[in-house]
Amino acid sequence: MTALCLAGCKLIDQRTFESAPKAPSAADLAHRELPPLPLLTVDPSNPNADWESQVADAVLAAEARKPDVRFAVVTPIPTSATQKIQDLYTTNGQADAQAVATALQSDGIAPDHITLSFQGDPGAPPREVRLYAR
Repeated sequence: MTALCLAGCKLIDQRTFESAPKAPSAADLAHRELPPLPLLTVDPSNPNADWESQVADAVLAAEARKPDVRFAVVTPIPTSATQKIQDLYTTNGQADAQAVATALQSDGIAPDHITLSFQGDPGAPPREVRLYAR
């Protein structure tokens, strides 16, 4: 009798309360308005990289050209990869992009001048954050 009662039970863990990461939508992956090349590419997988100072230098250069500059913080997602790999890129990309956005805010950029998004890549893109100035 006990085995029958337990058969209908569900193990409660972290997955019960947190939904699985969702793959980016087509709108998240489309960026026609971005320049062809990023202002800066950040490698967040290298813990010894001093990318914060590179972001600060990029902000100064962009503001010198356009005082009301807006920044797009973009992370690539491999569109031809399995869903599991895309989810991993999405999770890492969100954290990496947020770290770059925080650095931009520390450099005086208003949050409404920063957008975070994904960009589809049919290959095997590296773990990176691309910073665009618009």
